[in-house]
Amino acid sequence: MAVSLVSPWPQDGDLQVSLSYLISLVLFLFHSEAAGSPTRGRFNQMETFKIWDVNQKLFYLSNKQLVAGYLQAPNAKLEEKIKVKYTESHDDMFLGIHKKQLWLACVKSGDKVTLQLEEVNITDLGRNKEKAKRFTFHRSHNGTTSSFESAANPGWFLCTESEGDGPVSLTNKPRDVTKVTQFYFQVVA
Repeated sequence: MAVSLVSPWPQDGDLQVSLSYLISLVLFLFHSEAAGSPTRGRFNQMETFKIWDVNQKLFYLSNKQLVAGYLQAPNAKLEEKIKVKYTESHDDMFLGIHKKQLWLACVKSGDKVTLQLEEVNITDLGRNKEKAKRFTFHRSHNGTTSSFESAANPGWFLCTESEGDGPVSLTNKPRDVTKVTQFYFQVVA
């Protein structure tokens, strides 16, 4: 019985083809990795996102409060985009109102955690991890949607009301049918 050994190394003219294949594979994997996670390599950068809940409600400001609702054509210009400043952690981020210095903050009072918009210099805030924690949200990917959990108050999630327009708030009952905790989150070009 004859046994032939196959060399794992390319022979003669195969080297150029193998090297070309290897470079293509590396470039493909690099692109896939970068495209698959918007936060990688973007620490300290800001990006703008469109956010809407799974019931198609958009975010807008009303009397200095962030509200989610159905905006029809004449009111579509009221929609607020969300700016994101990434932290050192892979999926942790600060969420703010695009073109404003207003950032979402989680404020605890007793057993209740509320969402507030606060005017802060987020760059300075990023230097103080303990103070920054109440402005930090952990993004979890759920297929095409995302949820945002408070870093300072684990178990509390960004939410909207399932019925009608209402303030964007926080809930510690993400399965409550009166709350929506899943959002579409799309980079604005």
